[in-house]
Amino acid sequence: MGVESIRAAARRHQSRLPSAQRKRLGQHFSGLPVGKLLSHLSLDENTRTVLDPMAGNGDLLDATWEAASERGLVLDRLDGVEIHRPTADVCRDRLQGLFACGANVPASDVIAANAFDAVAEERLAESQYDLVITNPPYVRYQGRSSEGVCDHRIRRQLQSISGKRQTGPDAAVWRVLAGGYSGLADLSIPAWLLAAMLVRPGGRLAIVAPATWRSRDYADVIRFLMSHCFEVERVVEGPRSAWFADALVCTQLVVARRRLPRSGNDRAVACGRQQSAWIRIGAEAAAGSLVGASFGGSRPERRFAAWLRQRSAATRDKPGIAVSSFDLANERKAVDLQVAGKCWHRQLRGKPQVRDETRGDASPSDVPLPSAIAELLPNSACGALTALDQAGIAVGQGLRTGCNAFFYVTALESGAAETVVETASLFGSLRFAVPNAALRPALRRQTDLAELEGGLLPNCRVLDLRAFVLAEDMPAVLAAERTYRICGEEMPRTMPPDLADHVRMAARTVADGSARGKPIPELSAVRTNLRPCRPGKAKPRFWYMLPDFAPRHLPAVAIPRVNHATPRAEANRNRRLLVDANFATAWAPERAWSPYALKALLNSAWCRAAMEALCTPMGGGALKVEATHLRRLPVPRLSKQQRAALTAAGRRLTRNASTAQAAVDDVVLGALCGGRPRVAKELAEALRERTKELACARRA
Repeated sequence: MGVESIRAAARRHQSRLPSAQRKRLGQHFSGLPVGKLLSHLSLDENTRTVLDPMAGNGDLLDATWEAASERGLVLDRLDGVEIHRPTADVCRDRLQGLFACGANVPASDVIAANAFDAVAEERLAESQYDLVITNPPYVRYQGRSSEGVCDHRIRRQLQSISGKRQTGPDAAVWRVLAGGYSGLADLSIPAWLLAAMLVRPGGRLAIVAPATWRSRDYADVIRFLMSHCFEVERVVEGPRSAWFADALVCTQLVVARRRLPRSGNDRAVACGRQQSAWIRIGAEAAAGSLVGASFGGSRPERRFAAWLRQRSAATRDKPGIAVSSFDLANERKAVDLQVAGKCWHRQLRGKPQVRDETRGDASPSDVPLPSAIAELLPNSACGALTALDQAGIAVGQGLRTGCNAFFYVTALESGAAETVVETASLFGSLRFAVPNAALRPALRRQTDLAELEGGLLPNCRVLDLRAFVLAEDMPAVLAAERTYRICGEEMPRTMPPDLADHVRMAARTVADGSARGKPIPELSAVRTNLRPCRPGKAKPRFWYMLPDFAPRHLPAVAIPRVNHATPRAEANRNRRLLVDANFATAWAPERAWSPYALKALLNSAWCRAAMEALCTPMGGGALKVEATHLRRLPVPRLSKQQRAALTAAGRRLTRNASTAQAAVDDVVLGALCGGRPRVAKELAEALRERTKELACARRA
């Protein structure tokens, strides 16, 4: 059987896998084009042993074997682990068939087991490998309930493997990271940690990753790992959804060399490593290979990797391929700022691997800058920057109700005491009157921003039933009368009949798409509304009562989380207006910033460019803005007078108000440019141009 027939058999097996199983196990295989690119970037003359601990049908192992053959490199071992036994058998047969067609025949074993299990660990031929190359499974934490992929078991197994495989001064670092990653993390996080553990000091880790590995809060341990225990050599970013058709965010290939232990000669790695680079590959670079149009011939990936190794500052970019530097020092600053205060990070203080490299607070000169905008700044500007939270600005995410179909209604006719509302279609679009005291206006959709900008309230309302109870719940309220008095609050009233009928109907209604047909009160995010009375301390709360609103629900400014255009902030003029979780939110806890000043700052040319550079591009060209992005937003330090000037400009600022926009940029960029108007104007033009470039790139 020829090579192409062997590979075709593996693809047929992949196409026959049930979609439910693929989702449960995260079986989204890499494909040979991605594998060939990644393996050529990862291999060198010292690579002898290779492992893929989540091998799938063998795409990456196949690609690595072929790339080594093309480069004349001799591999001693080519091993894999795959959790699904039939797929492991396909991978094993594929490799044996390929070896029969070539001269380079390494020893090989494909283990059918969960990579986290002791059986897989014990059967691995090597304690650590020269190259670990893998595409981790991306399974959300909500789906990890089946045997073998539950979180507590994975964490326990990962800690056990860390204890056995990691020795020396940095062993404690690995142990803390294995136990400290967030329980909200998807399966790729522990899988990435496992793969990294299996790389020998001085060896390489090569990962197929979503761009969110540098932006998700729960991926902070990975970003810390890659900046403190590894040196990233290459990050290759592909076009939106072109490499994986079902990807929601762009794919990145990450190649990093593991540092030698600090107690040893760790300078050997640092001195010998290649310059770190960030490579963006457009769809126009592809022709057969992902880089076939830019590097012709029969082995374009090999030519691409050689071009990168030999590239200097004077080398021109190839068509469809743009290369920029990846500033490792700036990356470490950004990581240290992101993880400061995390529980697991506090445990690492004083450990050899991170000694003298972690700081709880960044001084203004330590604020990390996205390289896309850092290169536009005058040299004197960096000292004028600070992190958003250090500027007295807090960020978060808007309101999650747990069941929008129940808690959101549409206002039709408003009166002095009550408002006629319409329910969601789930309840038959019923119309009835609700006391105004049981309603709060809400910003739920981006289309409502135009009304908000014009000073109008959207017609969306939230059912705020904290002051109303069903008649059948009134006995529990009366029993807690003393608790209400101690808390200084009035006791709830009985709901009007129409509203009560709606609540009772909702209690019997199965929410659209709910797991196993759960009625609304039993939904996981609604069930937490329930709270028994704690005499003297806490009032009773029922499923239809939302918890007390936090500042992030009633912010000064809202920014859409999913943006097709460049993100734009809007001020919340009505402090009763709730903001939905479709928006990131910002406010000033100490009231040092007015809503208009915050709106002006976040809509400045500086902040809009920074958001384009920091936030996560998604499939279809949208830009995802999360609170974690905004917390890392570098902003100028502004005086009280400058904030007052922003307030005045923000009151006049609309999408088409060019004069007000110029006034905003004069204040913000003037602070960065030392009050030099000409330099500030040039910077504003450069930032707007860079913003357009970044927006066009994510939509390409």
